[in-house]
Amino acid sequence: MRWCSFLFAILALGARNQALGIEFPYAAYVNSADVYVRSGPGRDYYPTDKLQKGAKVEVYRHDPGGWYAIRPPRQSFSWVSSRHLDPAGNGLATVNSPRVVARVGSAFSDVRDVIQVRLDKGEKVELVDSPASDSPWCKISPPSGEFRWVFSKYVDRDGAAEVARDEQDALPGEESSIPRAAERPERGIRLASGLRESQPTTDDPDARVSAAAEPPDSPGSAALRREIDRIELELSAMVVEEISVWSFDRLQNRAEALLDEAQTPLQRGRVRVLLTKLARFEDIKQRHLSVRHMQEDTDRANSQLGGSEPHRPEAPRFDGVGRLSPVISEKVGGPQFALVDQSNAVVSFITAAPGVNLRPFVDKYVGVNGQRGYMTDLHRQHINVQRVTLLDVQRR
Repeated sequence: MRWCSFLFAILALGARNQALGIEFPYAAYVNSADVYVRSGPGRDYYPTDKLQKGAKVEVYRHDPGGWYAIRPPRQSFSWVSSRHLDPAGNGLATVNSPRVVARVGSAFSDVRDVIQVRLDKGEKVELVDSPASDSPWCKISPPSGEFRWVFSKYVDRDGAAEVARDEQDALPGEESSIPRAAERPERGIRLASGLRESQPTTDDPDARVSAAAEPPDSPGSAALRREIDRIELELSAMVVEEISVWSFDRLQNRAEALLDEAQTPLQRGRVRVLLTKLARFEDIKQRHLSVRHMQEDTDRANSQLGGSEPHRPEAPRFDGVGRLSPVISEKVGGPQFALVDQSNAVVSFITAAPGVNLRPFVDKYVGVNGQRGYMTDLHRQHINVQRVTLLDVQRR
């Protein structure tokens, strides 16, 4: 999902594609059974669907790491907050607010953490099905500019290649045979610190069974699920804003009230999973504030040494700040860079947008701007960086 030196990789891929005479988009065919389609170019992105052998796909781009960006398959959908849509008839709806987030949907779960596209006010979208009157979400057809990804090993242009091994049988890191040992940086953050836990960080057995199906006749289960959906919707809207304005107290209180009202282990488990998610985002906020405080302390110390208060222009708004560190991962396609705080803890993982070279900023304190998201597998914020600013903060 991440790659080192994205610019060089894109240039190399572009040159190779040009030499091979590849023109995009082009039609290709899946060569294996049950091949996952993913919400981003890497295994750390959640799957959205499966394609069967012989399925036709339309390839729009070859991304580093061996991932192909394809047109969303016919059954794909995205999620949009229902309060941002007005019915327009004939299965259409009109976006009623600027820069409305469209979230990539999955056929396997209600996960909707990946954001690729923001919708403009007045834009028309196609409803996949009629939304429930009490649902905070609407399913829409994937908007223009949204992609899905499949691994190149499972796609052939002529549709007649030998059948490859099923993707489900592949272990993490086996999606590419390209050796990476020589490319790994000697210093950096190793992904072996417990960031990949997939279970809620609690010993309560209720949380571990929360993914099971709730019996339809469970007392208050429908009302509880609706309130959990509302809280998650408000949380989703909050975390796409600047981290410094995040405030989870009200959501925390509502979730704790739900825990008191829950009447079954499954209901309590669902609420505890929500509380765990809130705690993770609060941890992200505190790490972010820690980095900001480090910057302020350094500026204050510098001004005292200089004998005068320096002129401080209005501070720019960044989507993330910290020391840029390479990430050492045994998993092909794993994150290659991260922003870390003073204690070397990961604040957020980052990816370079096309044309952005992060290598010159390694081990420097930077502010970055770009599109923010959240990596559920790593339980950290992710930023697709479009601009990097070197900050005047000395390393301690």
